[in-house]
Formats: sequence, C-alpha cells, structure tokens
Amino acid sequence: MILKRLYELAERENLLDDPSFELLPVPIIVKVGDGGKFLGLEQRRDPIVIPTKKGPPKTKPGRGKELAVPKAHGNTANAGFARFLTDTFARVLPVDNMLPEKDRKKSAASRQTFWKQVGEAAQDTGDPALRAVDDFGKAMATNPQLTQQICSELSAIKPGPGERCTFAWSQDEGLTILDREPVKAWWRTYYNRFDESRQGEGARGICQVTGSFGPIATVHTTKISGIPGGIASGVSLISNDKQAFESYGLEGAANAAIGYRAADGYTRAIQALIQEKLHRSKITSGGDIFLFWSRDKAQADDLLACLNGTDPAAVAKLLESPHSGLEAKVADDNAFYCLALSGNSARAVVRDYLEAPISEVKAKLRRWFTDLQITSPFGSETVASFPLWHLALVTALDSEAIAPNVPPQLLAAAINGQGIGEHILAACLRRLQAEGSRGFTAVRIGLIKLILIRKGITMSEHVMDAGSAAYVCGRLMAVFERAQWGALGEVNANVVDRYYGTASTAPGLVFPRLLKSVRQHISKLESDRPGMATNIEKDLESLCSQVKDIPQLLKLDQQGEFALGFYHQRAEYRRVDAVNKERRAEQKQATQS
Repeated sequence: MILKRLYELAERENLLDDPSFELLPVPIIVKVGDGGKFLGLEQRRDPIVIPTKKGPPKTKPGRGKELAVPKAHGNTANAGFARFLTDTFARVLPVDNMLPEKDRKKSAASRQTFWKQVGEAAQDTGDPALRAVDDFGKAMATNPQLTQQICSELSAIKPGPGERCTFAWSQDEGLTILDREPVKAWWRTYYNRFDESRQGEGARGICQVTGSFGPIATVHTTKISGIPGGIASGVSLISNDKQAFESYGLEGAANAAIGYRAADGYTRAIQALIQEKLHRSKITSGGDIFLFWSRDKAQADDLLACLNGTDPAAVAKLLESPHSGLEAKVADDNAFYCLALSGNSARAVVRDYLEAPISEVKAKLRRWFTDLQITSPFGSETVASFPLWHLALVTALDSEAIAPNVPPQLLAAAINGQGIGEHILAACLRRLQAEGSRGFTAVRIGLIKLILIRKGITMSEHVMDAGSAAYVCGRLMAVFERAQWGALGEVNANVVDRYYGTASTAPGLVFPRLLKSVRQHISKLESDRPGMATNIEKDLESLCSQVKDIPQLLKLDQQGEFALGFYHQRAEYRRVDAVNKERRAEQKQATQS
C-alpha cells in the first residue's frame, strides 16, 4: 500500500515524464574553454539559514544547486561505474592523492568509464561543448601540471566525498553542459536503449504496485538522499544483496515483484517529499523523518503547519473550526498519508505508515491539541502549539538521546488518537527529577497531561478533579517552594531541587520534614511579610484538609499527577504576582498624576 500511494503521487505530479533524468544537487562546476582549456572550478550553492535563539541567524553552505542530471544506468555501487557527465569529483577528476588508499583503485576505474562515455557522446553528436570537455579529459591524462592545479583548487573548496561535479563551456555563458539540447537528446537515446536491454533480460511478472504484467526490476537504482542516519550517497528502501533473501530463482530486488516504472516512481516521490518539491511535506525529529502528502495539497499544508508547531494561528484555527460552521466535508476516504523513515547505513527503515481520511485526521489532531493545552508557566494564558520535535526532546537530555520509538509514537497518537506508552511518561518524569525546578516547562507538563488524559484520568478546565491525593501533594510542594522563596529569597538549591525526586515518588517519607520547614518559613514571614504569610497559611490549610493521609508511595501515573499539581500551583502563584505587580504600578501612576 505504501509504494502504491507513492507511485500514485509520482504519476499525479508528473515526476516520471522524463525517466532518463533526475534532480540532484551539483555544487561544483568545472569550467572549460575551446580545446579543453581549464578555466577553473566554481561553487554553486545556496546558503542555508540556521535560526539561533540569540543574535542573528547563522548560515552554512548548501548541498548545491539542483540540476536535472542523467539518471544512473546501472548500480552506482559497482566497481567501475560512472554516471554520464555528472558524478562525484573522485570519479571525474584525477585526485587520487586526495583519497584514502583503499578507494583509489575503484575511483580510477570509474574515472576511466566516465571519460570513455564522454568521448563516445562527443564523437556521436559532434557537439562543440562536448568536444571541449573531451579535450579537457585528454589533457588531464597527459599534463601533470594541470592535475596539480585541479587538486590545488579542490583542496581550497574542500568538497564532501559524495559531492558531484559537472561541466560548463565558456561560450554557454553560465549554463552547464546538461542544459544543451544535443547532449540531452543523446542521453535519452542511450538511456532508452539501456532501459530496454535490462527489461528484456530480467524476470517478468505482475507488478505489485501497478498490477500490470511486465519486466520486474532486479535493482532499484535510484537512491534516496536526505534520510537521517543514511549514508550521504543515498539509501535504498528495497534491496536484496544476499542469496539468503532470494527465492524461486529470482535475483536481487526482483523478489519484491515491482516493475521498473513503479520502482522509479516511488523513489522519485519519496525524494520529492524529502526535498519539499511539491508542498511542505516533512518533519524531522530525532533520527526520523516524517513525510506527508494528500490528494489536496492545501489540506496537507494546514495539517503539517499544526504538527510542525510553526504556526500557532493554524492550531487556533483547527481548535475553533467545529464552532465556525465553515469546515468542508472531505469525501476522499484515503486522503491523508504519512510515512515515517529513518536510515541504517545504506538502507531506509520504515518506522510507521498512517493513512486516513483528512476529516478524521483533523478531528484527531483537534483532540490532540485539546489534550495538550496547558496553562503557561506564568498562568496568564493556555498554550497548545508544541511542535512534534519539541515534544520528543522533553523526554531526553538532548536530541541525540531521544529513543527511536518516541517520535513515531507521538505522531501516531496525534493522528490516530491512540494512547501513549508509559515509557514516555517515565522518561518525562526522569527528566523532571534530573532537572529540578528548571524542568517544569509547559511543553513537558502538557505532554504529561495528555498522557494522563489518554489513560482515563479526568480533567476539568485543564486542572485535575478533586480527589487525587498525588495532585494535591504536588500543589503542596509548590507551597513549600513559595514559602522558602518568600522567607529566604533565591537560594542555590531550593526545596524542589533538593527534594523533588523523593517527594514525587514517596511523599510520606519526606513531607513531615518539609511541613516542619514550611512552618519555620511562615514564622519568619509573619514578621517580614505578614500578608504573604497569611496567604501561604491559608493555602497550606486548604490543601492539607483535602488529603487525609499523605501517600507513602506513588505509582507512575500518580507521579504524573504530582508534577501537574506542582506546575499548576506554581503558575497560579506567578499569575497572582504579575497581577499584584500590575496593580501596584497602576496605583503608583495614579498617585503621581
């Protein structure tokens, strides 16, 4: 089903109109003049802008301008293989001294193939630009000084090992040789002969994607680049490289029973989604990439903006849509698709696949953001627009430590409305214990709240209903913090930093000591800040009256309730402080005027 949907996307977006070419980044251009004169190397890269939390955004060089390059006419991993007119600099230029010893022989064989193809094309077409490139290749083979000059310029550029180069003839005024019609026409003829030959030699059968009878691809030649964890030269979604994976006398990928056009279609569709050629279509989180598409591009864009967390207005619109009377019905039963991938060296790993009507996905997303809604840390508003990557990040120390199954589970919960595993709740609670008072962010507590709701724990106006001793104990912890802050001000390690881990798991063990300490803080406040002492005393009495016995141990869900109670009570204190501060400012202004 996955490949069928991807193939349908490729057909709909006309990605298979010219199967002999594909779009790939080419950052290095070798400029040549008449007679093969070397005119230097040119980099063509768009800068990538990287936002920063503080200061102006940073930039880094991009992977290169995308060009329609000749499609590989064979397995790019085979010894001696080379693409026509565009390949890695090691397969094009004599730079053996820049390569590891183990790669030199293989690159030399591919370089020989590359220049042989150029010579054939120049002879067949008589194209002056191709003749100039062919002359340049012959000059490199006989002129050591030219080779040294090329290596010197490449060393200054410092290209990546998988970066490609192609050529530009001086009289074409900046266009590459791939833009010349005689060159493209020659390659189409060459590739069509190759395509017909390989299809005639392989097995025949029913394609599992299209349902048509015909040649079955033994190798899916198009590599998919841009998947986290995959090698730079690209990965394969379907490949068979060992006899143990083969059966019924079929070789390689023929065991998957996919025709050549379908194989080309699904790989081109994945690449287009990764590069966002069709619409906004991806989210990257940890080591996973999530690809989205639908039969209605605008619908997919709206949902992606919500999941990405980049557009709070889109989330607000989604939450309000049931009350607006403007939401249209979507008749398509299979309108929305999501594919989660990660890389494992040269292979792509399917982490998850989701398919559902857009109307259902919208309803599930609406519930997702409703369940995520939490009061801000300062109690002034409710927030819900948390991006998927940020939700995954609060479960770990940093992005490298995110468990592989966390992002797919979060996405599935958002789109399918299902619950979330207890291991994610446990991960959030561990981070709270490790980070202390700094760890109570809206995004982490919002995720904890969502997990509790989906486990059947009821909420009212984003606050837990009465009756939860764990929730009340969490609120008491915030009272302890408030009293300490009022009496002592900022300290290096406050009561939360020192006792939260024990208090949130075994409150009966530590609360007697904390209650004794809070009495001492209130006594100090009675002389320094009597109003604050009175308010804390009222909060303490009110909360203690709601708990008959302090629990000795809290289960995992109850630890989540404890965290939620602490967060809510602290946010309320901060809200009250902000209101009082604003009132004092207004009174001062009125007195002065």
